[in-house]
Amino acid sequence: MKLKYLGTAAAEGVPALFCGCENCRRAREAGGKNIRSRSQAFVNDKLLIDYPCDTFYHFVNNGIDVLDIQSCIITHIHSDHYYPNDMQYPHPGFSYPPKDWKGFRVYGSEDITPPLEGITASSGGKLCAQVIKPYEPIEIDGLTVTPMKADHGTAHPYIYIISDGKSTMLYAHDTGIFPDETWAYLEKTKPQFDLISLDCTAAAEEELNYSAHMCLGRNRRVRDRMKEMGLLKPGCHQVLNHFSHNGPQSNYDDFCPVA
Repeated sequence: MKLKYLGTAAAEGVPALFCGCENCRRAREAGGKNIRSRSQAFVNDKLLIDYPCDTFYHFVNNGIDVLDIQSCIITHIHSDHYYPNDMQYPHPGFSYPPKDWKGFRVYGSEDITPPLEGITASSGGKLCAQVIKPYEPIEIDGLTVTPMKADHGTAHPYIYIISDGKSTMLYAHDTGIFPDETWAYLEKTKPQFDLISLDCTAAAEEELNYSAHMCLGRNRRVRDRMKEMGLLKPGCHQVLNHFSHNGPQSNYDDFCPVA
């Protein structure tokens, strides 16, 4: 299974708009990997994870043709992960998709449907929203996708298990330490992960005074608990993602030495 990160920042981006903090100043000066757009990922060149306001930039920067993509799973409806305004454009006057275009389907919790109602109604069936339920696997583009409940403060946020039958990964953004219901599901089903990708919004912090995100200290505790539960295959890749400039040592060059 192939996973490509298209963006790795939290809502503000790095450097953040209108910000003159030390992290943002250092990111502007260093450039390269220290510049982070809003979080989005791409699985097997088919399945998008999230549709942030930086999606146009990600497609152009990575040579991705949206007409080749049919599916996108949404973690939650904050605009840095779900920006349906950009989905209004495959209509005459804005753009002209080919007649054989198969359309674009968005999957997620019940939260995703209200923002798309007007857009899907005028799309002639080409743009669709499909509600998927937590802990119920679904087949999407040859992948088995299982949404699980996250802890993030929106009504129904999800994290995802994704498997192609040979390898399995966990994509866990945005969330704090997982809810008890999700831990119970993991304990019951015992997925074997080749890769875990964990929220690290607060970067090198050891602990936080809120629940909706994680940091390096929480990442270690989640990883250790998953290891104790027997969920990590030998050699499991452990990735940290979704960084805010508010976290200490959040820039790529600063964070790598401490991670």
